[in-house]
Amino acid sequence: MSHFIAWCGFVGAWLLVLGPLNQGIREVQEEEFERDALMRAVRQVEVPDPVSVWWLALPPVYVVLRRRRNHVYKHRVRDAMSPEDLQAFAHLRDVAGAWFLVAAGASLIAVKETWELVEVHQWAEWIFWVLLGILLVVAVAVVVVRIRRSDHA
Repeated sequence: MSHFIAWCGFVGAWLLVLGPLNQGIREVQEEEFERDALMRAVRQVEVPDPVSVWWLALPPVYVVLRRRRNHVYKHRVRDAMSPEDLQAFAHLRDVAGAWFLVAAGASLIAVKETWELVEVHQWAEWIFWVLLGILLVVAVAVVVVRIRRSDHA
């Protein structure tokens, strides 16, 4: 019976990974945010000059300079967008972020359940890593296939 329960936990946990990813994709695609509004703003804004590669000699300085330039660029893009577009974009970001957190939590549970399945069956540790890798690839593939199907529809 313990083998059956381990398999149930394993399958259920991986379904919990796919569920939030699927729902998140659906909700993000259904949002009324127009990508054209963001792209218009990006085209209107001047991109700051890149940070000189010479600053890589002092990596912390390079990181600070790069962050500052990215911050300036994001503010320029935000200023070029209408308040309605900004609000729609913020809502889209919040929805996507929430579903990402749910999927991340489910992924951690799936890792635990995968490990427990390996322990119950007393398999070698490398089987855990192989299963984990395969299932992560399968999860990404399912998401990609669902996106492509909904784009064609």
